[in-house]
Formats: sequence, structure tokens, C-alpha cells
Amino acid sequence: METETVTSADEGGLGLPSRRLRSRVTVRSIAERWSLVLAFLAAFVFFSVARPHTFLTWDNARAILDDSSVACVLAVGVTAILVIGEFDLSVGFVAGFAGAAAVSGMANHGLGAEAAVAVALGAGALAGLANGVAVAYVRIPSFVATLAIGSIAAAFELAITKTAIFEGLSPRYLEIATTDVASIPLRAIVAAATALVFLVVLRAAVFGRHASAVGDNPAAAHLAGVPVARVRLVAFVLTGLTAGVAAVLVTSSAGQYYPNLGTGYLLPAYAAAFLGLSLGGGLRFNVLGSYLGVLLLGMVSTGLTMMNQPSWIAALVQGIVLLVAVAGIAVRRRGAVGR
Repeated sequence: METETVTSADEGGLGLPSRRLRSRVTVRSIAERWSLVLAFLAAFVFFSVARPHTFLTWDNARAILDDSSVACVLAVGVTAILVIGEFDLSVGFVAGFAGAAAVSGMANHGLGAEAAVAVALGAGALAGLANGVAVAYVRIPSFVATLAIGSIAAAFELAITKTAIFEGLSPRYLEIATTDVASIPLRAIVAAATALVFLVVLRAAVFGRHASAVGDNPAAAHLAGVPVARVRLVAFVLTGLTAGVAAVLVTSSAGQYYPNLGTGYLLPAYAAAFLGLSLGGGLRFNVLGSYLGVLLLGMVSTGLTMMNQPSWIAALVQGIVLLVAVAGIAVRRRGAVGR
């Protein structure tokens, strides 16, 4: 855009470049490229001024990182699905199923902490595999397939727990939520590590290039030799694994199992992933943007709580943020096509 020659009426129609118009377009492009970062900084400054003695503390920062860890893991997982152009609406139900399997294994079968974590990851991966087979090989639309698998996962969750609330978890399992490493909560470190792994997989590995190609144009990717079905299958399995990780983080923090423990994280995960689209100029889903989006939503929720706002305000803000983010992306894409 900067290389175009624009004739300005103020220049007398002499065909001279209009520096003022060019500058305005450049400012707009910068604002679009870094809108997520600007929103993050604006929210930080607002709450810092509104509640300086409580918001600007290390304890509050630790709390935000810890509270955002579950949504972060799930947001990273759904980012992998969005990259391939699909949706996974089952992640909340799968997290509940994985959490129920892990906790009931400890309570009823004497499993240790390591085995319980393995059970949660295995349950999540199994559900992801079912989603992948349904979408990639049976060719069921992802909306329908993942809703169906989510319903099945919820049914298995109820069958395992029979609506009971299990307690008496392994102390080592509970330490996942109570351990700090260099004064940083372990749950936050797990979330950041998950984001880092997915960042490498989607940006530096062959799978990431294949996933982007599938998301851009599956037919062209197939003609280019990309194993489209396999890429879709792997993406859904990876997302299922993140649901298993999220289940461990939730249940270890709660110290017990409770029904529907994962369903409340679906909207924040997708809101953060769509917020991440506004990071960078490529209009592509990316792990770093999703991670920063989760922290933005967590910071807003915490700040509103400190300002004594009712809890439903946070959910309202998340919904509005998702609508605004999607609307802004649609406007940018129409503008790009128009240019």
C-alpha cells in the first residue's frame, strides 16, 4: 500500500503523492496488525489506574496466570483445529470425560498420580481420534461430528461418575495445582509449555505447513501431495490431548471431580483464538495470539471482579469480544479483497 501513487486534491491534481493519505493508511495497518497488543496494553493501563493497589501486584499476576491456564491449554488446542479450517465443539465435554476418568481411577481403583494423568491424556486423545476419524475419513461436517462426540463423551462421563463427587485424590496429583516453580504456578508453566510445543509444531514442523495448506485449500493441498485426511486426524488428536491436560489442571485445582467441569471453557477458548487472528497482518490463527488472547480475557475478568462487578459481566464481555473480533476480521478480509 505504501508504494501506490495517490493523487490528492490538495496537491492540485498534479499527480504528486499525498503524504497525508499515505501516513493515515500506514497508521491503520499498524493498528490492525497489533490491535491485540494494543487492547492488552489498554486494559492493563485501565485496571492499573482503577485499582493500583490490588491490580499492580505480583500476587495478582500469579493469580491471572494460574486462573488462565486451563483456558490457555484449550485455546491452543482449538487453534490447531482452526488452522485446518475446522471446528471442535467437543473440547469442553471431552475435558469433563477425561477428568472423570482420571479422578474415578484414583478414587475407585487406587491409581497413582502419574497413572491418573496418563488416563486423562489417553481419554482426551481417544475422543480426539474419534473426532478425527468422523471428520477426516467418514466426511461428517466438523460441527455435527464434534457435537455428537461431545454428547457421547458427556454420556461416558455420567456413566463413570453417576453424578457422584469424588474426593480423596492422590496428594501428588493435588500438588500439580499447589506447586510453584520460581514463584510461578506450575499450572501456568504447563500452559506456557503446551503453547510452546504447539507453536513449534504449527510454525516449524512439516505438520504445521501441511495444516496451513489444508486450511487454505484442501483440494489444492491434496493435489500437492499433502495427506489431508491424516493431517486432519492428527489435529483432532492433538486437540483431544489438550482437553486431557486441561482436565488434569482443573481437577487437581478443585481437589475433586464435579459434573460438567469443562463446558464453561469453550467460549473463552474460541474467543481467545479469534482474538489471536488480530495479531499480525496475515489473518491467520496462531498460537501466540491465542495465548495472549486468553491472558487478555483473564485480565479483564480479574479487573472487573476487583471493581466489584457481578460475575455475569465477565461472560458478557467475552461474548462481546468474540463478536467484535470476528466482525473486525470480516471487515479486514473484505478490505483485502477489495484492494
